[in-house]
Order: sequence, then C-alpha cells, then structure tokens
Amino acid sequence: MTIAIALLQLFCRDDALVGDILEECQVRRSRAWLWRQVGVAVIFGLPYGMVRPPRHAPKMAMPVGGLGFLAIAALITIVAPGAWWVVAAGALGGIAVAVVLVMATRRRASQQPTGRRHVLLP
Repeated sequence: MTIAIALLQLFCRDDALVGDILEECQVRRSRAWLWRQVGVAVIFGLPYGMVRPPRHAPKMAMPVGGLGFLAIAALITIVAPGAWWVVAAGALGGIAVAVVLVMATRRRASQQPTGRRHVLLP
C-alpha cells in the first residue's frame, strides 16, 4: 500500500484526488480497487511527467570560481586573443542593458501615485 501511495503522489497532480482515493480505500474498498485507481492515475499522469515537490530554498546557479575564471581567461588569451573584444563588448552590452532597465524601473516607480485610493462599495 505504501508503494501505491508513493505512485499516486508522484504522478497525480491533484492532491484532492489523491486524498479522495486514499479515504475511499480506507473506508470500504479493497487493495485491488486501490491499485486500479493508482494505475488509472499513473496512465493519465504520464503525459505530464512526475510531480516534483517544491524546493525549500531556490537553487542558486554555481558561480565560476577563481581557478575556473583564470582557466577561462588563459584559454581565451592562448587560443583566441581577439575574442577579448567579444568579451568586452558583451560586458559593456550587459552593463548598458542593466542601466536602461534601472532607469525604466525608476521612471515607472516615480510615475505611480503614492496616495491610497478608496473604493466605495454599493
């Protein structure tokens, strides 16, 4: 029965349906009935993939460490020194996009009214 519950939780996206199936099984149904329900839930859940439990903390992208950064810089310098222009252009482009986004956000924030609006309900 534990395997059936695990399969239900993995493939069924509707928590209410999982609860209803488990309640009905405890009240009056047999194990064969439970496995039939689990089979149907798995078959209908397969096209959508497994349900992944939410993470408690967002996974942060791994930054390039100091040694990795030095290795990349050495490879660019040895293999293609002219590529530094592309790296510099990319960095300057990223800085320009960041400045434009910050200015647009500040402009939008300054245009919004700061007072509260009161809505009268009929």
